[in-house]
Amino acid sequence: MHGWLLSVLLAGVVVTTAPVRSAHVELRTHDVERTHDFHVSYTRMAVEGNAISAQIRMFGDDITKALIDRSKTPSLTLNSAQGEAAAQAYLAESFPIVANGKRLVPTVASATQERDMWSYIVTWTATAPIRSLTLHNAAMMEYFDDQQNIVKLKHIGSGKESTLFYSGGSRADQVVRF
Repeated sequence: MHGWLLSVLLAGVVVTTAPVRSAHVELRTHDVERTHDFHVSYTRMAVEGNAISAQIRMFGDDITKALIDRSKTPSLTLNSAQGEAAAQAYLAESFPIVANGKRLVPTVASATQERDMWSYIVTWTATAPIRSLTLHNAAMMEYFDDQQNIVKLKHIGSGKESTLFYSGGSRADQVVRF
């Protein structure tokens, strides 16, 4: 079996067999009550030249809790300029990315709701072509003991793909070289 395929399959096994320790969380979306027993984010990231583009998907109630707590703004809504600014500041802190040894600043390009999930389009720009990334995604780990964050990364120039997994409050950096 190809190495990258095995990595993807193993990542799926890790995600689906990880223990769940949280209580039910109630969601109200389109007048339908839903619950989710786990806390996860999924990021698809592309690296090309000196640019990084990503789609980050999270449960709406989870990211709302984090952003309201961090911004100290109880009336914060995710689909506002203030909500996107709060998300950008939170991602800069909880999902730091270092390219070629220099920390990059995220820019939230858009935020959209997809049922009970929120999807953020985020970009980062380096000053030179990206040859290595050091990153860790600790988003929402301070709120949920069972938080799991998956980052699927693809380098466009080389075709190299990596799947990174963060759980258990981990703040360990992972390094990917191209």
